[in-house]
Amino acid sequence: MKPKTKLEHKMLALAEKLPPMTERQRQWAYDHCFASRAVCMSRKREIRCMCCGQTAVYDKTVIDYILETEQYDCPYCGKATAVERNCRETLWRERKLFTILTTFRGYQVARTWEVDRDNYANDHFARYSAEEVYQIWLTDDGKEVITGRPVHRSAYYLSWDTEKPFDIRQHNASATGYYQMEDLHDICGNELYPDIRVTPLVKRNGWTRRLLMYRNFISMTDAIRWLLTVPEAEMLVKTGQFDLFLNMIRRRDRTLPFFHAVRIANRNGYIVEDAQMWLDMLSMAGELGKDTHNPKVVCPEDLKAAHDALLAPVKRRREKLRRQKDIEEAAKWEKDYRAAKAKYFGICFGDENIIITVIQSVQDIAEEGKAMHHCVYSAGYYKRDDCLILSARDSEGNRLETIEVSLKTFQVVQSRGKCNQMTPQHNEILALLNRNMDMIRKAAVEAA
Repeated sequence: MKPKTKLEHKMLALAEKLPPMTERQRQWAYDHCFASRAVCMSRKREIRCMCCGQTAVYDKTVIDYILETEQYDCPYCGKATAVERNCRETLWRERKLFTILTTFRGYQVARTWEVDRDNYANDHFARYSAEEVYQIWLTDDGKEVITGRPVHRSAYYLSWDTEKPFDIRQHNASATGYYQMEDLHDICGNELYPDIRVTPLVKRNGWTRRLLMYRNFISMTDAIRWLLTVPEAEMLVKTGQFDLFLNMIRRRDRTLPFFHAVRIANRNGYIVEDAQMWLDMLSMAGELGKDTHNPKVVCPEDLKAAHDALLAPVKRRREKLRRQKDIEEAAKWEKDYRAAKAKYFGICFGDENIIITVIQSVQDIAEEGKAMHHCVYSAGYYKRDDCLILSARDSEGNRLETIEVSLKTFQVVQSRGKCNQMTPQHNEILALLNRNMDMIRKAAVEAA
């Protein structure tokens, strides 16, 4: 993509002036980007070291011992490696992204190389190479510009066009119903060079090497942008609340809930170890009317115990509120329900074991749904003009099944017991209802 703004033009010009990777950086990438391992070709009694590419031949007894211990000391490069009895193509050609966080001309920049290690079957050495593929530039006010090589990729193929010059790139994560493509310009998970350089402003705003502990969970460029643009994030890092800082970035939320509680925790020397559980605990405490300005609430000795202690009363409160809401909802529909179904009220029939009656109010339907653990109320059957809800009970008044009858066909649509299960009396209920369906049909005709 061609540069459009003055900043993009400037960054693209600076990208061409960046110095090459130093030999020390290159060697560090070669040594740390790839796992130290060897491949055993037992038929040939050979072991090839993937680090240097050299092959050694051994007796069968030595091969068996090496495979048993799964350890191999390469006699050529001296590295201790793991041994795999496998010749997958991914072992012969490996690729890894390697990033250096540094500064250039007063800007923060994350430079990323694609590092390759190739081991060809006919060669006796490993080939290493590194090509710079993109840079992420950050200004002091948190603006981001990505300069990089063109890239071609699909669900099965990825290739950087290193022959073409740098241009302006964008974050390119995407997903479909079949596969997901990760953002190639997200340095999270890249191998990171340990010698980090940051601008004076980033350092002033709280940058610390401890943030590198989270390099596989968040992008370090995102961490720097948050430090530059979000004062709350700066305060969290400077006060050691790293898990809250991590939570803020992963949620992409620049406002931290219960920020007053963070200040209370800092005054009491309390470090939040599990940010999401702590925030959930404060949310439940506020819901129950507890004082989230009280250090005893904000700084529990056992966070999990405090969280679990609030969970049960919160569930009870929410259930109570839900029932109240159901009652209010039922009251709104009560008049309409009675007007539509009053002609069927009073219909009751049964035998010595089962009694079936029409449910005469929305509130009774709500109680039926709650007692039977099904959706007769929540699905809004009382709002439907073409259905009639009946309740089948035993001779002692215990609920057996809830029945829906179509007022268009005068047939049973469904009859369900607790948790939508059939009861042993299911067939008997259906037979009893069908024998007395004329009572419902007659009520409908008379009303018409």
